[in-house]
Amino acid sequence: MGARRDRILMLWNQVGEDEYVALAEAGPQELAFKPGEMASEVGTLQDELDALTEAVAANGYNVKSVNIADDVDTLIDTLRSWKPDAVFNLVEFFNDRADQEAYVAGLFEMMKIPYTGNTPRTLIDCQRKYRTKLLLESQGVSTPVSRRYHQVPVPRDHGLPYPLIVKPAREDASGGINATSVVHDYDALNEQVEEVIEFHQQPALVERYIDGREVHVAILGNDPPVVLPLLEYEFEEPEEEGRPKILTYEAKWDPLSPDFYALDVSVPPRDLPRHIAKRIREHAVAAYTVTGCRDYARVDLRLDADGTPYVLEVNPNPDLAEGVGYMLCAEKSGRTFVSTIGEIIEMALARGERRTPSQRARSTQRGTDARAKAKSTVRSAKAGAKKAGKRR
Repeated sequence: MGARRDRILMLWNQVGEDEYVALAEAGPQELAFKPGEMASEVGTLQDELDALTEAVAANGYNVKSVNIADDVDTLIDTLRSWKPDAVFNLVEFFNDRADQEAYVAGLFEMMKIPYTGNTPRTLIDCQRKYRTKLLLESQGVSTPVSRRYHQVPVPRDHGLPYPLIVKPAREDASGGINATSVVHDYDALNEQVEEVIEFHQQPALVERYIDGREVHVAILGNDPPVVLPLLEYEFEEPEEEGRPKILTYEAKWDPLSPDFYALDVSVPPRDLPRHIAKRIREHAVAAYTVTGCRDYARVDLRLDADGTPYVLEVNPNPDLAEGVGYMLCAEKSGRTFVSTIGEIIEMALARGERRTPSQRARSTQRGTDARAKAKSTVRSAKAGAKKAGKRR
């Protein structure tokens, strides 16, 4: 009888229909703002999940994929009945609340089940953007100076230099960020803060706007964390005068929006001086460490006029879809989609209490073999997102 294969339970959460299904079924559509040009291909959530499931299986694991659908009984019953060796944690919200993402990871902790990605504390800290900034500042990591406001009017002597950017203090994936988020005077500041507080029902984070290059840093691993090739978002010159070059919600999520087509992706960044790239990597690793990240995360930065990097956000458990941001960086490093997924699983399995030292050693060796195989079959990373309708 052959050795038992490790059981990997892939958990995700989806309630209702995936809005991208309708776009995918509609097929190619002419863009209203670019007559004669068609919208990019749209990938659905199920497409991503199928690819991830296949990647887990390709690493030799026994995999089961379950949508917990906001049902805590389904979550607990599945964990108890299937008894996974590790959970591949893809849950990003619960009860339509992003902050409850951390509660799901906390359940894994209490049940002593190894899981991929970041801990409840890191998930909570990084979602609270102001808290993240305080952590970074306490350890000397550069981040734009900021204030948090719960009401308007904002004090006139707030002490921040214009232009400023206003964003929800507890959203991710560019939620609440649009062309009006960058403000240049006191009246516009109050208007934008009020909109965030009323529409998003949370405080507004106001910070210095860094009008420079935007570089994202994908990091993999723990001892030590490995910085993958850098990724830069290159913004086209806006047709509308004064429109800021920022990664809006529409730029990430809406394949029918002009914002989506106003940027490109470069891995690695073009014409980036070595010494600046080195500083970016150092700041990103420091941010990863300070916020307690593990396994994988993405750190978003901007460069000011003199090349100083400023950490904007730390994103634990970023999207792992093939052909988009994080995986573009992984592929450029010599890994494949399948081998990267394998590395992440092996890190979780190594934390399992039920595994003997010899089993852990075999897991480590399998991860090493997978990386070696990946390097021999390296695929070139695509310069743009392959599945345009999903997170960039």
